Amino acid sequence: MTHPFRSPHPTRRSAIAGAAGLCTLGWGGIAAAQGKGDAQDQLERILKSRVLRVAVPQEFPPFGFTKNGVLDGFDIAVARMLAGDLRVSLKTLPVASGDRLAALREDRVDLVIASLGKTPEREREIDFSTAYAPTYMGVFGDSGAGPTDLAALKGRRVGVVRGSLEESELKAQAPLATAVAFDSSAPLLDAYVRRTIDAFAAGNVVAESIPDTALRERVRRVAVLRQSPCYIGVRKGEPRLLARVDTFLAQARSSQALMVNAMHWFKHSLSPEMFKDGKG
Repeated sequence: MTHPFRSPHPTRRSAIAGAAGLCTLGWGGIAAAQGKGDAQDQLERILKSRVLRVAVPQEFPPFGFTKNGVLDGFDIAVARMLAGDLRVSLKTLPVASGDRLAALREDRVDLVIASLGKTPEREREIDFSTAYAPTYMGVFGDSGAGPTDLAALKGRRVGVVRGSLEESELKAQAPLATAVAFDSSAPLLDAYVRRTIDAFAAGNVVAESIPDTALRERVRRVAVLRQSPCYIGVRKGEPRLLARVDTFLAQARSSQALMVNAMHWFKHSLSPEMFKDGKG
């Protein structure tokens, strides 16, 4: 069976890669962080195999997408930075939103870096890092004659990515809307362009990063569903790997590596206040 992982483009160089070097802890720091113990945990397996396996977004720009055969995006860059910090190779597994936790649970990957939001249900299944990308999820529609609030969505067709938090939040907050599920944001936006849906629920970054200028200018926010920072998903029972990921993220924030990455992909910086959980 063909191995599903893809390796990052070996020759890609950018400001993001340069920023990644700012937050490298070094091999000695990693070894010191390992501690002692007979049982081999996930962090030790990663360091011994010298390979980090990460689930990343499948066609979910700007977080993850394939262009000219090369996987790229905000989450891909974060995964590359983390692999570089650990001094291991990166193998990525592009997954749909509904398959992210399954990939981790079935040991197909070591981590999930795929615009993953936190819910009480998910917290019972996996552990979460500190937030690395502050976003909110909302409903977006036509700036002209489109719906103006959640109540106006009654009977309207609203596109969502199947298995996403936006899907569950839309159904909870606008139960009279007709949710139309798509496998990724690409066909969702295509349906919006063709006007087969009246609005769509997505992260603000997705709406703000629509590459088509005319379409982006046509879109306006109908309502905020909730604040929704992104987290790295870690299997339960791996406290050293979780701590190591959190240490990396803390240094990536202080070194401005995450800020450089955000400016490149989101076209705006990360506000510390936006890292807070809560409803919006």
